[in-house]
Amino acid sequence: MKSLKKVGVLFTLLITTLAMVGCASTTTEEKSTAMKTVQTDKGEVEIPENPKRIISDYYLGEFLAVGVKPIIVSPYALNNPYLKDDIEGIEPMNITSSETTLEQFSAAKPDLIVTITEADYEKYSKIAPTVYIQDGKRSDDETFEYIASLVGKEKEAKDYIEQFLQKAEEHKQEIQDIVKDQTVSIVEVWPQQIYTMGSHFARGGRILYDLWDLKAPEKIQKEMVDGDKQYEVVSLEALPEYAGDFVLYGVLDGTDPAFVTSSNLWNSLPAVKNGKTLPYEQVSFMHRDPITQSKQLEIFIDFFEQFKE
Repeated sequence: MKSLKKVGVLFTLLITTLAMVGCASTTTEEKSTAMKTVQTDKGEVEIPENPKRIISDYYLGEFLAVGVKPIIVSPYALNNPYLKDDIEGIEPMNITSSETTLEQFSAAKPDLIVTITEADYEKYSKIAPTVYIQDGKRSDDETFEYIASLVGKEKEAKDYIEQFLQKAEEHKQEIQDIVKDQTVSIVEVWPQQIYTMGSHFARGGRILYDLWDLKAPEKIQKEMVDGDKQYEVVSLEALPEYAGDFVLYGVLDGTDPAFVTSSNLWNSLPAVKNGKTLPYEQVSFMHRDPITQSKQLEIFIDFFEQFKE
């Protein structure tokens, strides 16, 4: 009888222990699948508190800057040279067709999709909780902070932004003393087209015009810095009106820029004659994520410091 009682006691203890383990497992599982409600550009959406399998059809540098690596991202974002050291293991979106993209997303079993494409929102939201971020609605920093908040990395984003702005501010007076009353412009060469832009279309314009208060040629300053216009396509003949004393210029990948850079007009520009041109890699400068902007800041500092008297 005593032996039976001992067995009974041990059995009871075993059941109790298993029950406790079961409760602990349930609690852990509940934590990993806990949801939170976020305000998005499509209204309130429930997303995981701690999403692990994230897909984005645009944003990448914003996630990487706070130590989060999505599982699938647009090849457009993966092509950014400034992010190449952090993208190992990320799968490029299959953009052969919308059907192949949806098949890929479904097979990946994401727990969060972040999209810049409103037209795809309904299709994506049938696969997983989806956050649509309207392009241009927020400043670059606001977009970064918003994306960081989706993955619980608000502090990391604030710290990153603070360090970036502090570095820009530390060099502001130095750069202004170098540039003085000279103008700075951004020019981009596409097939048989020339684009000029100010502070609203990436390419580092935010740093030059908004953070450092450098001035652009009058036409650019009025419409694309002080105004809301993002860019303007200009003819080669009109380029002197848009070319500043310093010219930053990029060339779209695969484009032969000779129709501009080999022309007498281009080579007669003061910036070209005085060696005050900065060629940039268009495939990277077209992005606006925090990692890219930090790299642009370093490039600009090095460029302008060449002309320190």
